[in-house]
Amino acid sequence: MVLTEISIIHHVVIVLVLLWLINAYSFCHPIAYFVSLIYLFQVNERYLMRLRRKLQHEERKEANLNRVQWNSETVRWLNKAVEKIWPVCMEEIVSQKILLSIIPWFVDRYKPWTVKKAVVQHLYLGRTPPTFTNMRVHQSTDDDHLVLELGLNFLTADDMNAILTAKLRKSLGFGMLAKMHLTGMHVEGKVLIGVKFLHKWPFVGRLRICFAEPPYFQMTVKPIFHHGVDVTEVPGISGWLDKLLAIAFEETLVDPNMMVVDFEKFVSPNARNLVLCGCQGAYCLCQS
Repeated sequence: MVLTEISIIHHVVIVLVLLWLINAYSFCHPIAYFVSLIYLFQVNERYLMRLRRKLQHEERKEANLNRVQWNSETVRWLNKAVEKIWPVCMEEIVSQKILLSIIPWFVDRYKPWTVKKAVVQHLYLGRTPPTFTNMRVHQSTDDDHLVLELGLNFLTADDMNAILTAKLRKSLGFGMLAKMHLTGMHVEGKVLIGVKFLHKWPFVGRLRICFAEPPYFQMTVKPIFHHGVDVTEVPGISGWLDKLLAIAFEETLVDPNMMVVDFEKFVSPNARNLVLCGCQGAYCLCQS
């Protein structure tokens, strides 16, 4: 493990440097040591939580791979297929066709008030594909001919890279540009997929995708450089970010809110991208 990956060391170094500067200018006070101790304790708790989540992910992944063949709910065949297809075309479709189509709307709606505009410059999800832990078939509805529930566990590898450029408001940051590097992501939850079939080409009319319940979502964000301190570990920022992501998911991608992929419009001659609709109740906003 290289030094740049042990980001908790950066927090310790920063605290020690600040205490040294305070002591050098004779401003040292016992409260400073107490606050530093609380800060490092909160950072350590955050890292332990992430480590537990990562170990649980690995245990579930290993248990899924070791399932007996006669289990009717096993999805080893699906994971094997995704593993082969992911580097060929699936990663590009998910990142470039789907995520890059909805992230601008998502970021614009939930960006902090200090940011005037945010743009995704680059997005690569890495070589590791998502893992499906189980599959269930639900009763079909009037709108969907087939309804599937899939257990999703997606922990990206170290080669994931996404760059988000944010322009600060002039009243706060003089309109300066700030870069954020997203170097890791962990998504875990139950995904509902509704499929509507057609009697003609392309035979699949549309997909409706959402989470059955609020998912666990964690990401690693590093400012300015690809290596350095993960700002999502900083106490205060971590809690605010978790709350923001929970609200964003519940309002956009948790049942009954969903994302709709319109395959009919996608295969039409004039379509250049997937046609996506974000639906909330009876209201749907579509873009291509």
